[in-house]
Amino acid sequence: MLVDTTSLVKTEIHEILTPLCEPVHSAWIDKHTTPIATSMAVLRLADGELVMLAPCEIELEPDQYPSLGLSVESCDSNSLQWVRNGTTYSMRPLTHAAGLLPFSVSKAEESDPLGEGTVSEIVLVGLDGSRLLFRHIMPPMTLGIEVIERKPST
Repeated sequence: MLVDTTSLVKTEIHEILTPLCEPVHSAWIDKHTTPIATSMAVLRLADGELVMLAPCEIELEPDQYPSLGLSVESCDSNSLQWVRNGTTYSMRPLTHAAGLLPFSVSKAEESDPLGEGTVSEIVLVGLDGSRLLFRHIMPPMTLGIEVIERKPST
């Protein structure tokens, strides 16, 4: 089931799970590239609900290439593990975000930095101003993540 991004406001994220994260190949690096690249992320909320963010393609005009976007959907624990060619794969906690968790969402921002006509970036803003950025990055069907911790004032 699709989730309205604004429904994440006033929730608390206890865990961010991802499959293997890898650096982006240098041929694909541009101003939209993030430090973390993966295929999807699952947010485990305080109430146990799981919400998956994943890159997707959205058809806006018939007979044209689809636009790059992000899907936000409820999922269940079956999404955290899968079998491919006899090997079992499991999502793991995103260690880069460990210092922010639990993360209380005070605001959710949607934007289209790729200029594709769809929401291709979602930023969750914490009570302290820290940010969790999720963006559809190149190559297509890659989810970029950036964890932006607010630095304490000195």
